[in-house]
Amino acid sequence: MSLDVLKEKIKKGNISGVILLYGAEEYTKDRYADQLRKFVESSPLPEFNHIYFNAATGDVGDLEDAFFALPYMSEYKLIEITSLSDAKITESDIKDYMRIFSDVPEYLTVLIVLRADEYGDEQKTARTSKSGLPAFVSAVSACGLAVEFDTEKADKLTPWIIKHFSARSVKYEPSVPREIINVCGSDMYILQGEITKLCEAYSSAPLTVADVHKYCCANVSYKYFDIASALNRRDLVTAKRIFDGLDLKREDIPAALGFLAKNYSDMLAVKAGLDSGKSGESIAKDLKLQPWRVGKIAQSLAGNDIRSISYAVSQIASADVKIKSSRSDPMRVLEMTFYRICTYGRKA
Repeated sequence: MSLDVLKEKIKKGNISGVILLYGAEEYTKDRYADQLRKFVESSPLPEFNHIYFNAATGDVGDLEDAFFALPYMSEYKLIEITSLSDAKITESDIKDYMRIFSDVPEYLTVLIVLRADEYGDEQKTARTSKSGLPAFVSAVSACGLAVEFDTEKADKLTPWIIKHFSARSVKYEPSVPREIINVCGSDMYILQGEITKLCEAYSSAPLTVADVHKYCCANVSYKYFDIASALNRRDLVTAKRIFDGLDLKREDIPAALGFLAKNYSDMLAVKAGLDSGKSGESIAKDLKLQPWRVGKIAQSLAGNDIRSISYAVSQIASADVKIKSSRSDPMRVLEMTFYRICTYGRKA
């Protein structure tokens, strides 16, 4: 319902108030944030009407002063609050924020965009706290519009893909949209790039499943990421179900371990960066990863410490050595590796 309210506000140009965008799906989050920003970026002097407030270094009093400075040659003014995850938000700060959020001028939009790694599952469980980011989000939800963007399911992605094809007058066989998801995964940023490839390759004959396999990059790694995420949650059943769905042959197991090792290597690096106090943007730059990728990794790490991730890496390395140096059944070795990762830290 909150997303419907946001769409209606944008459609009518009635965007005043506090708007919080958060959740796992970065593509749709960015899409709606950009639509809100366009209201001020189309003004003659957007730099005067689009203000960034750094919550980690700024004072709430300065934010309040900015509220009542009129927009310049525009009907709209946008204040974007950033760096909330780096701010030490006290109970007193929250009361100050709520006081000024309760009296937002009609010309003003206060936009807050939280990345998945800034507000993940572990933080959601701390809503009862009277301070910190979860308490801030709960308070904003009470006086503004909070919209959560979850990862889209295949039944929602299919019409989205069809819409892209229709916009470019691209014809396709009925099975093509679903096959794109099967091959490329469900991340909408990745899907957007692969859809563009297919549209550029299109001539006159309808696109086929063969075209999907010819032009799209098979994103098998996303399935291994899902396996690693399930193992991080200690969900052995889900991890095994995803793995069995890959329908691998015996000779494919070493490559599967390689995919898992790469995912866990990225997780280890991201966890180390987060533990040292680095922002998601900084980690992405250091590791040469997309920021949305870092966000998804950080979200998958909720409840895990550096030791549990390091243990998983060591178990995958041991499994690789065992498979290559003995006649052990590779499937059995991998199954036991999953079990050990899931049971790490449990008392006998």
